Amino acid sequence: MNTKHIRVEDIMFDAETQIREKTKPDLVRRYRQAMAEYDPGGNTVVGFPAIQVSEAQAKGAKKVYAIIDGWHRATAALELGKELIEAEIITVSGTEELLWLASRANLLHGEKLSNKEKRMAFRNYLKAKQHRHPGPRGGRANGKIKSAREMAIDLGGIAHKTVLKWLKADAPMTYQQLQRERTEEFTEVPDEPFDGLYNPDARHRDAAIAYLQEAALRARAVKGRDDLQAILTELNDVEKEITKRLPVMTDDF
Repeated sequence: MNTKHIRVEDIMFDAETQIREKTKPDLVRRYRQAMAEYDPGGNTVVGFPAIQVSEAQAKGAKKVYAIIDGWHRATAALELGKELIEAEIITVSGTEELLWLASRANLLHGEKLSNKEKRMAFRNYLKAKQHRHPGPRGGRANGKIKSAREMAIDLGGIAHKTVLKWLKADAPMTYQQLQRERTEEFTEVPDEPFDGLYNPDARHRDAAIAYLQEAALRARAVKGRDDLQAILTELNDVEKEITKRLPVMTDDF
């Protein structure tokens, strides 16, 4: 295992790579209390298993880290002002694999995922092509499709009928191919209900909110008045920009 201590300030708290819908404040509080009790005055997190991260490159060739597993532990360390935390460095091929590894870590242990979070994990599973076996040359793009039961095991024991239902909704061509190859697995699979009206702004909205949540998290670790004021000035500028772009409301009558 390739583990080393990394600086907490070099961790990217990118909500777009966080499988959970939101950070759980109670869990962060428990971790923060435990970290403080283990080593009240120390700058290094002790008494906790290593988090998992992948290396990324920031502007100016600075090395930063994307979280695969350990979001709440890293958040607690940041809020406590810890400088170092032990991390296992994992090599990933791209964002799709990173998201799947983060999803798998949360499926297999930690706080139980909601149904919506499990569905998101399944979609990350598909994007990373983990629903296929490795092909002749090692890649998965042309590999044989796994059975629904094999997928269910990969996904931490989600019922295989649920896997089929989600596969039918999210990847209908793959579902049809699997249906032709493995007819014995297919009983009556109810149609997936439509999630709601399509919103073209949703992706940008969610990303903007995620960045604001990260800004709030980072601000908690800032103690200097001038530095906090600089953050507040930027937020005020953002608020003005959004206010200018708000559509004019018209009366219904």
